[in-house]
Amino acid sequence: MSAPSVIAEPVPAPIALAASRWRREPFRLFFPLGVLLAWVGVGHWVLYASGVTLTYPGRFHGLVQMQGFAMAFAVGFLLTALPRRTQTQPATYLELAALAVGLVVVTIAGMTERWVIAEAAYAGLLLLLIQFAVRRFLGRAAGRRPPAAFVLLPIAFLQGLVGAFLIATADIESMPLGSGLLGRLLVHQGVFLCLAMGVGSLVLPLMAGAPPPPDLGSTPRETWKAVAYAFAGLLIIVSLGLEHIGFLHSGPLLRGVVVAIGLGVGGGAWRRPARPGLHRQLVWVSAWLMPIGLIAAGLWPDYRLPALHILFIGGFSLMVFGVATHVVVSHLDMNDLAEGRPPVVIALAVLFTLALLARVVADFSATYMIHLGWAAGVWLLGSLLWLLFFGPKLLRR
Repeated sequence: MSAPSVIAEPVPAPIALAASRWRREPFRLFFPLGVLLAWVGVGHWVLYASGVTLTYPGRFHGLVQMQGFAMAFAVGFLLTALPRRTQTQPATYLELAALAVGLVVVTIAGMTERWVIAEAAYAGLLLLLIQFAVRRFLGRAAGRRPPAAFVLLPIAFLQGLVGAFLIATADIESMPLGSGLLGRLLVHQGVFLCLAMGVGSLVLPLMAGAPPPPDLGSTPRETWKAVAYAFAGLLIIVSLGLEHIGFLHSGPLLRGVVVAIGLGVGGGAWRRPARPGLHRQLVWVSAWLMPIGLIAAGLWPDYRLPALHILFIGGFSLMVFGVATHVVVSHLDMNDLAEGRPPVVIALAVLFTLALLARVVADFSATYMIHLGWAAGVWLLGSLLWLLFFGPKLLRR
């Protein structure tokens, strides 16, 4: 049995024939780029823990991971999925180049702490994605409309734009004290929690073998679902605001409950995937580690950072690589891997689990930096093995 594509509806034949494989399947470019950007954001911890460098990564690590690594995978997925859903033209070469350059600029500017340049490039990325989505969902040529949960996408992008502005202007004296911290909350959590719930409502059922969700507005039920998803997105923003003003318990707890309902009920994660395939199981696990990390951060705010790495490592990064694996094996007809336990996916699961455990226990040990170095090192090894295995396949015709 062949693996279901990331979007069930195929691109119409005239469009598919007219576009190159890079335009039809931008994940071929952006998934490897995302791994390379992740090495920049994570590799610094290995260098620092081993004494090679003397500078502390600070905010550079988190922002590069979310604005570089995670955003590259999001771009690759969305640029592949949206034209297939709407049966419209794929991205142009100019759009692909602009987005790729923007991701690189974000990372390099972050490395050199040129935050105005980094956040301007990040905002440019988001604006390009917004126009890309709007033109395909609202254009006359669109064959289908988005699912109800995709109302979370503009909410995610809005948080990214506001967060980028607050980070870029944080050092201006007229800005409110702590505005940069709020900006990082929006970028680190708000953007990808909304993307995970929005995209998860499409990906999780498809990976389980279910049909794609109906179009927004196709029935009154779908309209009410869109309203519910929009309300969930607003609650995410409210929870971030609550945490920023000092509600360190209720803010993350509210966010965890919203994400659990959004992915559990909306995405169908309340039940295990019916189809075999280790990568499907990993995506299902990651869907639950997201709210678990948030709830743990709310229950034990003194250990907020290790708890949030349950969200970042076990939630975001595991879901990113799990969904990316599904996209690759389904689009490249690697049916022998789609429903099995490929060694590379087993290694990824083991190494990411070790990275998560090392990072969580670091705060309880007397060798904090050594634990961080090991966590970064095994995470990098897992991503390297994934890229070595799938990278050549992404480049072939």
